[in-house]
Amino acid sequence: MEVEESQAQSLNEMPEPSCASGASWHLTDTTRLQHFLCFGSEGSTYHVKEQKLGFENAEALLRLIEEGRGCEVVEEIKAFSQEGRAAKQEPLLFALAVCSQCSDAKTKQAAFKAVPEVCCIPTHLFTFIQFKKDLKEGMKCGMWGRALRKAVADWYNGKNGMALALAVTKNKQRSGWSHKDLLRLSHLKPASEGIAIVTKYITKGWKDVEEAYKQKAVSAETEKLLKYLEAVEKVKHTKDELEIIHLIEEYGLVREHLLTNHLKSKEVWKALLKEMPISVLLRNLGKLAANSVLEPRGSEVAIVCEKLRNEKLLKKTLEPTGKRFVIAVDVSGSMTQKVLGSVLNASTVAAVMCMVVARTEKDSQIVAFSHEIVPCPVTADMTLPQVLVKMYEIPVGTTDCSLPMIWAQKTQTPADVFIVFTDNETFAGSTPPAVALTEYREKMGIPAKLVVCGMTSRGFTIAGTDDRGMLDICGFDTGALDVIRNFTLDLI
Repeated sequence: MEVEESQAQSLNEMPEPSCASGASWHLTDTTRLQHFLCFGSEGSTYHVKEQKLGFENAEALLRLIEEGRGCEVVEEIKAFSQEGRAAKQEPLLFALAVCSQCSDAKTKQAAFKAVPEVCCIPTHLFTFIQFKKDLKEGMKCGMWGRALRKAVADWYNGKNGMALALAVTKNKQRSGWSHKDLLRLSHLKPASEGIAIVTKYITKGWKDVEEAYKQKAVSAETEKLLKYLEAVEKVKHTKDELEIIHLIEEYGLVREHLLTNHLKSKEVWKALLKEMPISVLLRNLGKLAANSVLEPRGSEVAIVCEKLRNEKLLKKTLEPTGKRFVIAVDVSGSMTQKVLGSVLNASTVAAVMCMVVARTEKDSQIVAFSHEIVPCPVTADMTLPQVLVKMYEIPVGTTDCSLPMIWAQKTQTPADVFIVFTDNETFAGSTPPAVALTEYREKMGIPAKLVVCGMTSRGFTIAGTDDRGMLDICGFDTGALDVIRNFTLDLI
């Protein structure tokens, strides 16, 4: 264990860069790995649009394994998973699959041991298995050996019966794999009666389970499990709105348990809303509004508002970083375009981000720019319409993303992080943003970072190709928030 801990720490050793643009800003293989684990690319660009994962964008990962540091890589994968540092789960699963199929025995052993920790839900497990299948030919190795069979069996046996029932009935299949496939290939021997019931339900169906336990005396725990599985089956075969709502409320059924026709009911959505996690709520706000579930002054609106105000639920998003920020918002006319990954336009998303920073970061400056830069008086108590009005009052022109750093240098404004929100126009000035950042670092003596969010762009390049203090974001989604936070806190 002591060896593993020291190896994990060595990957996380990241010396504080000097202010000049020297070797200390160099993107090391460790940093490239962390970028890949966070958002699926070893470079300095996060794409909202899904990127295909392959050996070509995981070269640093392969180099670290070849250098004998595979166990450190596995520890880093686990850390990103457990600490919620990944904007997307697929890169973690791809990296774990690579480690599990490499030639180093210790790395393979560590990877298989980490499967239950990294594959938190069935869809993760299915995706991991598919990545292993995809990698099989390129890595010239087998797949369904004893180690994988044991890892999959341990994944199922590591849960109690009720937890496993909740997982497998919510996420039934993904990437061409089903639970029945994995149970057959892993040769699972159930570790408890609860696991045996769930695996019988998966492989034989509810009728066989019902028949086997019809006349059998069972514990309270087993009875609860059987009632839950019965409810999952019942909801598939009913059109009665009241019965559907009763099953949701009594047994905690979720959207994935219901049929498409069930989700046409406003009352069914209202029942789901009561216990809906905030991450699911945010993804479904559009549907809730379109289905008239959220009506002005309705109780459902009150529930949503209460969840959105809940400090514990929003802590990860709104917890202060303690850094000094300069937030620069493009106010050119093209900011009315829709953001990639959203139904909102670029100016609205930028305004919301300004509000978040103003309310959470004590040391922040917000400015607006196009061909020139001016202060943008956003305060913590302002509403979204008020912020948008302030932005619309500012004169528009062409976009120059170097202006925030030039302005901060001239005004002697200290900043640890510059975040620029623009649309698809990223540079129209005489000084490239990367040069402006380098000059700011040198003149101010601050190792400042720069994030440029091209919110309607499918691809642009501002970040220096080898400068770990610069990051480009193409589009904008909730994953982008994780990327920005990790970048700001030196976690990637």
